Amino acid sequence: MSSLPTVSPDKQHSLLTLIAPLLLLAAAFGLIGAANTFGSRLIADESTLNALFHLTSTLLWISGAFLLIRLIDAVVWQRLMVAHGYHAPRLLRQIIAALIWFWAACGVVSLVYGLSLTTLIAASTVSMGVAGFALQRPILDAFSGIVLALQRPFEIGDWLLVDEESGVGRVTEMNWRAVHLVTPNEVTLVVPNGHFTSNQAVLYSRPQQFFRDEIKVTLPYNVTTHQGQRILLGAVNQIDEIAAIPRNSIISIADYTERGILWRILYWCPDAGRVPVFRFKVHQNILRNLHYAGIEVPIPKLDLRRIPARPEQSDEFSDIDPLILHIPIFVVFTKEELRQLSTQSNNRLAHAGTPLLRQGEAGDSLFILREGMLEVRKAKEGQAETVVGRIQPGDFFGEMSLLLGEPRSATVVPIVDSMIIEISRDTMTQMMQGRPELANYLAELLAERQADSAAKIASAQIDDVEQQPQSILEQTLIRIRALFSLG
Repeated sequence: MSSLPTVSPDKQHSLLTLIAPLLLLAAAFGLIGAANTFGSRLIADESTLNALFHLTSTLLWISGAFLLIRLIDAVVWQRLMVAHGYHAPRLLRQIIAALIWFWAACGVVSLVYGLSLTTLIAASTVSMGVAGFALQRPILDAFSGIVLALQRPFEIGDWLLVDEESGVGRVTEMNWRAVHLVTPNEVTLVVPNGHFTSNQAVLYSRPQQFFRDEIKVTLPYNVTTHQGQRILLGAVNQIDEIAAIPRNSIISIADYTERGILWRILYWCPDAGRVPVFRFKVHQNILRNLHYAGIEVPIPKLDLRRIPARPEQSDEFSDIDPLILHIPIFVVFTKEELRQLSTQSNNRLAHAGTPLLRQGEAGDSLFILREGMLEVRKAKEGQAETVVGRIQPGDFFGEMSLLLGEPRSATVVPIVDSMIIEISRDTMTQMMQGRPELANYLAELLAERQADSAAKIASAQIDDVEQQPQSILEQTLIRIRALFSLG
């Protein structure tokens, strides 16, 4: 036995809204029929009988208009438009209902009471013309609101640029009169609907949620195009939220000025409301990358064309690479040793996507990132590589292979073309043999970096502490002395 078809709650509600006008219409027809059948028998006065017929006919027009409004609401607004993904604005529904009531009133005046509509329409036209002239702006905004609600060019939560003066704002409310926007500075803008139908507005939230921002930076003329791209593109990609967006940033030259070359950075922001935050981070990374690359930000020059010396770099260190001065491993090195490192180190260009180091391979050098951005990847046995970190300008890596002879612990891949400094073991051997006490400092530094992980390994692998009395520091010192033949 088949079960009876079920009716959805929405359909039930639509049917229930039609019951009242149907009953009213049926009552109107019943009263008209009763008046025609029994009116002349029960009511002798002709004027009273005519008034009854006028009343029942008026009721018929009212019930018919009421039913038509409910039918349009149930069939057109709630069924057809919803099925096509549209939501009828309340103002449009009210206007349609008002027009139906108006024509019902015209029908009552003309057909029931036999009055001429010419005078009524003429008076209404004049009144509507005067009112329309006085209220033309609100009327324009109201109808523009209907257009916006039907076309839905933007939604609540979208980011819009109304004009350059107002700036960007997030849509928080849309009504018959205006659209409300809130700027990143928490300022509320009330923009009339008519503005959007007569002027251009930029929509940032479609077809994707992220949008592109622009920053312009002036760099000296002696910065090459490749170097400028590495510094600026690295500054953008050092921000994880920007790097995660599947769109490439664009670095280009915008102009040539008296101060230097004006560079243009186009990058994608994940959230328009946090544009000031991302701009600050990009500028912060640019200044950081320029510092480690030894590049001064151009300033207006006098006729002498004299550039101020770097405050943190005295004349006695002017011939030493400033990046080497910031590496903790070389803090205790003398001026002569630092100069030797600078002259014997190699500057290399690492191309994006080509691994600089591979996990498990042998190595005998230390690297310092001067420009660009590197990605650190590790793979467990039988598993794919995963990204475990990033290396920014000024960071160093590879010290365990250089000083202890260990294989590379991770794979390092440039995200963008990057410039690195490489210091070989041969260079370190000359200094270590010339001043063996350097081994003690380097052993202490490496021991600190290994302390946490080494403690976990020791607790898991060493059963009897007395079998290995040497500390991590002592073990590290022994390995360094052995590797560099210090006796």
